[in-house]
Amino acid sequence: MIYSHCYVERLSLSKSYLLGIDIGTAGAKSVIFNLSGNWVSRGYVEYPVSMPKSGWAEQDPNTWWRSAVESLRIAIRKATIPADEIVCVGLSSQINSPSFIGEDGNPLRSSILWMDRRADPQATWVRQKIGEEKICRITGVKVDSFYSYCKLLWVKENQPKIWEQTKVILQPKDYIGFKLTGECVLDKALASSSGLLDTRRGHYAISLLEEMNIPTEKLPRLVPSTEVIGKVTEEAADQTGLASGIPVITGSGDVIVNAVGSGVVKTGLAYNKTATASDIVICVDHPIFDSRFRMVSYAHALPKKWLLVGGAGGGICYRWFRDTFSQSEVEVAKRLNKDPYEIMDAEAQQVKPGSENLIFLPHLMGARSPVWDTKARGVYFGININHDKRHFIRAVMEGVAFSVRHRIEIIEKDLGVDIEEVRVVGGGARSPLWRRIMADVYNKPIVLPGGEDQECLGAAILAGVGVGLYKDAIEASNKAIPVVDRLEPMRENREKYERLYRVYAGLYHNLKDSFDMLFEA
Repeated sequence: MIYSHCYVERLSLSKSYLLGIDIGTAGAKSVIFNLSGNWVSRGYVEYPVSMPKSGWAEQDPNTWWRSAVESLRIAIRKATIPADEIVCVGLSSQINSPSFIGEDGNPLRSSILWMDRRADPQATWVRQKIGEEKICRITGVKVDSFYSYCKLLWVKENQPKIWEQTKVILQPKDYIGFKLTGECVLDKALASSSGLLDTRRGHYAISLLEEMNIPTEKLPRLVPSTEVIGKVTEEAADQTGLASGIPVITGSGDVIVNAVGSGVVKTGLAYNKTATASDIVICVDHPIFDSRFRMVSYAHALPKKWLLVGGAGGGICYRWFRDTFSQSEVEVAKRLNKDPYEIMDAEAQQVKPGSENLIFLPHLMGARSPVWDTKARGVYFGININHDKRHFIRAVMEGVAFSVRHRIEIIEKDLGVDIEEVRVVGGGARSPLWRRIMADVYNKPIVLPGGEDQECLGAAILAGVGVGLYKDAIEASNKAIPVVDRLEPMRENREKYERLYRVYAGLYHNLKDSFDMLFEA
């Protein structure tokens, strides 16, 4: 669908708001921005992750839609603007969480989330039949049950009736796009991060998919991240409070749109998102092949740019600690009308850097980059009689930072990619303490970009490009994303963390056989 220049001019003169929707692992967000990228209002609705078996993680796509609808209504109400002043809608979501949609447009089963590890046997089959190097060189990703193609194989082999009845396979944001417009698409950048794209050629990896016996007929039409996929239907408008006829732009997965929303649009810039996951992502000018398959390359939302990605779990560990051990902090937060994480941060602040030699290994649901081991598990190491809850809280924050440091070291020393600075986004970026820990552990300048909810901002920027309000994402990012805070490493903390990091880096390898034995018991 193409919008004429005159139509876009009328839009830009009479209306002035952009909307970004993100379907995350923990909840749905809808954020309204003005054309300068300034935050206007936000709606957020949290939802759970279902874990029916050990290593499994699912969500009902209908929950995404209901939560998105509620978050939209909250954002529109808080903005106190007429809904028809929203120029366009951009989409974002968690990646590698496919849903299986039937002929009637309804989900046939719950979505299998990115953190789900049930498809390990399918990953082993792909590794043996096709080979890790071939997969990586064509798609940019590795062989692992994290990726969508392995999850598709699991459903195909274990639930053949559902597979047969599946009309189209949609990622979370594309399910929302379908509910808003009736159109089914997949942007090329998200297809790349799903292991479905021939990254260099920019179309589905047809030969690989044929070898896996995955028919492309079940995959959506491929489009750019700035494609206008359709308009909000009257039915969707009635449910959401949006005005019918607003153009919806495809956007991309959270890893990609966060790069746009944090200003990582030039080679050498990186961002670190600390939310449910904890990713380190660097903008590069060509796909980078890691012969040891520790890092992967995704297509960027920007033409002729790629993202070198080291993704792993991390931030979910802080939520786990909150939900499991911090009931008292939650109660205090309610009384003070604060976020429980603020109370936890304040307690961790009372502990010296290094948590008095307490180290946390943040592999609660297996490890991804750089070790990629589904059997790895979380560990507290070095506990002594003087440690209390404050130490355990801070150790989680430091352990997540050590995990990112491990990936930064590989990227710079082994792959030869220099990182100028690290921009931090996600819930963890709002914590001054966590930013200080990051600066000292990474030994890098830590930059907090302006604005909030970078995934929604990135989706909104791509939407603005899609309807012609911005020349391109680089121009929009430069205009809309100022630097709010910059931290330099502190030498005295850096030296202490360097010693503890070396202990952390050896823990997984020392425990690997023990992790294997846990699964044999």
